[in-house]
Amino acid sequence: MIKKLFVSAFIFLFNYSNAQNKQIMFEVGDFASVLKLAAKQNKYIFIDAYTTWCGPCKKMSKEVFTTDTVANYFNRSFVNYKFDMEKGEGIEFAKKYEVNCYPNLLVLDSKGNIIHRGAGYMKPAEFIAFAKAAFSSDDNFIAKKSFYENAKLTEITVSEYISLMEGACLDPSPGVSKYLQSVKEEDLISKTNWTLIRDNVNDIDSREIKYLLKNHHEFELKYNKEVEDKISKMGLTYFSEHLRSKELDKVAFEKTKQDFLKLNWPYSERIIFDAELRLNKRFNKPVYFEMASKPEFLAYNNTNVAALNSMAWTFYEEVTDKKQLEAAVNMAKRACELEDYYMHLDTYAAVLFKAEKYKEAETQAVKAIEAAKKEKMKEVDYKETSELLKKIKAKLKG
Repeated sequence: MIKKLFVSAFIFLFNYSNAQNKQIMFEVGDFASVLKLAAKQNKYIFIDAYTTWCGPCKKMSKEVFTTDTVANYFNRSFVNYKFDMEKGEGIEFAKKYEVNCYPNLLVLDSKGNIIHRGAGYMKPAEFIAFAKAAFSSDDNFIAKKSFYENAKLTEITVSEYISLMEGACLDPSPGVSKYLQSVKEEDLISKTNWTLIRDNVNDIDSREIKYLLKNHHEFELKYNKEVEDKISKMGLTYFSEHLRSKELDKVAFEKTKQDFLKLNWPYSERIIFDAELRLNKRFNKPVYFEMASKPEFLAYNNTNVAALNSMAWTFYEEVTDKKQLEAAVNMAKRACELEDYYMHLDTYAAVLFKAEKYKEAETQAVKAIEAAKKEKMKEVDYKETSELLKKIKAKLKG
């Protein structure tokens, strides 16, 4: 009886230990040896394409690859391999297979052909579903991509195609361009087609952009400030040579500006303002801050919360002029009106403090800390705001 209990206990502990230590078993050696092994075992190859600095990559390695159901499925179904996309063979692999983000999760056959792919962190159940799709001739990435590219895309299927490509961190633009070329000009204003133009078309000589420029009033009626933002962004490309240059050639820039004005682009004043602002950021910081403090900056970026918050914080760090700080206060205030997140409220409090508006700064600092707690941030993450609040209270007392 004692012997039976001992054996049972041993088996239990052995199985428990194994269950707690299961993980995807990744092959070692070079990629060529992995291809040979896959051919010998008649299996697909699962590849975890990662980098050492990628947080989601580490999270998957720690939390997903070590899950029993995941380990069991992948060890049974694939030859598994992982390597750093920034070292050794990984560098060429990333180029060949268009690995544009991390983690990139690929399934290849034994000849190195892509069968299936995806990207980003996946929970265990999602990850197993992803892996199973590799074995479906209808659901794997290559099958879907081939279907969309060989079929005539419609307003419905083009959205599905974009989702497929972006889910693997691949550029959907070629497919989008092919689809848009089949659309009648008068249909470019539909919601789907406008979204495609807004997000994917960046050639100022394209039919779509020319049509948008010619009919921007009609687009504005339907899509408001999105249209101004898109046209302004496209107009900036006219000045790209100057924006990339190592030195400012004022004469050449002035000529480009005059040439651009002759084109009669909508929102040309805003485009030129943005171009000059970016140039001064690189070559003349005092003028840059002077320009950014003008009402035009706030007006042009009135719905761009990221631009407003970023500029307000830059002013907080680098500006001492009271008038310019007042402009930064207005930027931060507007950012909070758009999104009252911790990071925006924190900027608002900081700028108010530097502008010596201590009572208002106290109110916003308290709101920032409350927002941080709602966003489930750790106390250490909003430590600087807590310290700022102490400084504000000291000013109010003194």
